[in-house]
Amino acid sequence: MHQVYELNARTWRSERTQELGRPATLDDLDFGFLDHLVENGFTWLYLFGTWTNGPLIRAHALADAGLHRQLHSVLPDFTADDISGEPLSIGHYTIKDVLGGDLALEALRERARASGLSLMLDFAPNHIGLDHPWASAHPEFLIQGSEDDLRRHPGSFIRLHGTIFAHGRDPNFPAWRDTLQINYSSREAQDAVIEMANQVASRCDGLRCEEAMLLLPDVFRGTWHRDIEPFWRRCTDAVRAAHPGTLFVAEVYWNKEWELQQQGFDFTYDKTLYDRLLTDNAESIRAHLRAAPDYQSHCVRFLENDDEQRAAATFASIDHHRGALFLTGMVPGMLLCHYGQEDGRRMHSPHRCRRRPPEEGSPFHRRAFRELLHLLAEPARHDGRWQLLEPRGADGRSLIGCLWTLTGYHSLVLIVNAGWGHVTGAVDAGPLAERDCQFQDCLASGPFRPVTAATLRDEALRVSLPPWGVQTWRVMHVR
Repeated sequence: MHQVYELNARTWRSERTQELGRPATLDDLDFGFLDHLVENGFTWLYLFGTWTNGPLIRAHALADAGLHRQLHSVLPDFTADDISGEPLSIGHYTIKDVLGGDLALEALRERARASGLSLMLDFAPNHIGLDHPWASAHPEFLIQGSEDDLRRHPGSFIRLHGTIFAHGRDPNFPAWRDTLQINYSSREAQDAVIEMANQVASRCDGLRCEEAMLLLPDVFRGTWHRDIEPFWRRCTDAVRAAHPGTLFVAEVYWNKEWELQQQGFDFTYDKTLYDRLLTDNAESIRAHLRAAPDYQSHCVRFLENDDEQRAAATFASIDHHRGALFLTGMVPGMLLCHYGQEDGRRMHSPHRCRRRPPEEGSPFHRRAFRELLHLLAEPARHDGRWQLLEPRGADGRSLIGCLWTLTGYHSLVLIVNAGWGHVTGAVDAGPLAERDCQFQDCLASGPFRPVTAATLRDEALRVSLPPWGVQTWRVMHVR
C-alpha cells in the first residue's frame, strides 16, 4: 500500500525558518517530522519545489501582474521577496542553495530511508526553464521558430541568446512563457532528457513526471505537427536499468492514464475520480470504479494536490468533503495527501510564492482526516483485497460500497451515500454473505453484533445515511 505526503519545500522552509529563528534547509526536515509521517501510515515523501530556477524565471514571476493580484488576495502583506520562480520551470536539476544544496538532499534521503520512507521528486520532461544551459549550449534540443512566428505569436515564442525558441505548452492553454519546449522529434534530445531523468533518479526513489501525456506521439503531433518516436518506454526502461526499482508516477489527463501505465508508469493521476466526486452522481463514480483491477491498483487518488484548489474549499459541504475523502482512501491505488490538507486549509498557495496564507484550518476537517488514517491502518485495508459493492434496488442507487477482505478472518466495509438526499437502502454483501459474521462500527467502536449469512443474503448491508454520510464496519468472520 502506497501513501504519499506531498510537501511544498518552499513554503515549508519559510515556516521552519520562522520556527527556528534562522534560515532552515532540508537538514531541518528532521526525524521527528519523518517519523510522524510513518506513524500516520505514509510510505512516500514527495518533495515539491526543490530544483534550481534562475534569474530569468524569477524575473518573469516578478513581472506578472496577475500573480501580484492573486498574492494580494491571500497574503495582504506580501512583498517581492515572497515571489520565486515557477518550481517546474527548471533551470538546473540541482537542489537550491537555500535548501542546503545536493548534500542536504542526500542526507534527507538517508534519514527518510532510516525512518521507512521513500523519496519522490519532480521531473518536468516536456520543457526546460528559460535559464537552463541548453538554451545556449544545445539549442538544437529545443523547438525553434522564425521571425514571423515571433511577430505573429509573441506569447508563444521568445528570442534568447540570439535564437527564437517556442515556449512549452499544453495545447489547450496559453504557452508557459517561462519555459522552452524540448524537441522530441530529435533522438539526441530524447537521449539527453533520459540522461536528465537518470540524474534525478540517482537522488531519489521515485519520479513524479509533470504533464506526462504531452510526450505521447499522438499528443505531440497534435500540438507541434511533428512525428516523434515513442519516448516513455525507452525512458522508464533506461532509468530502471541504471537505478533498479525507480518508481514512475505520471501527472496525466485526457483519458491517457491506461496508455501511460502500458508505457512503464507505475501510477497515474486519477483526475477522473476527483471530478466525479466533485460534480457527478453515484452511478458515474461506480462506473469509474468498475474498471479492471490492473488499472485501479495503479491510480493515484487525491482530493487535492499542488495544482488543485484546496479540498476544504472546493468540497464546500463538510459532509461532502468527508464522504469524498473516505472514498479516495478506500479504493485501490496510491493515496496522495497534500501539505495542509490534513488541517482543512482553504486557501490555495500559488506555486511562485514562498509563503502559505496563514490559516487555523478546521477541527471538522482535521477529525475527518484522522478518521481516514484510522481506516487506512486497518489490516484488511492495508493488506487485503478490494471489491466494489453494488447497490441493491432503486432505494440504494446513491450508495457506493467498498469491501476490503483479508483472507480468512477480517474484512472492512465502507458505504457512502454519494448523493444530496437522505437514503435508506442497501448494498450487496458480496462474499460476506457466505458465512456468519460479527460487525463493529470502526469509528464509533462499541461491541460486535452478530449477523447471519442468511440475513446478509436476504437483506444485504442496510444503512440509513444523510447526504454524503458514511458508514464503516470492521467485520470478523465466524468460523
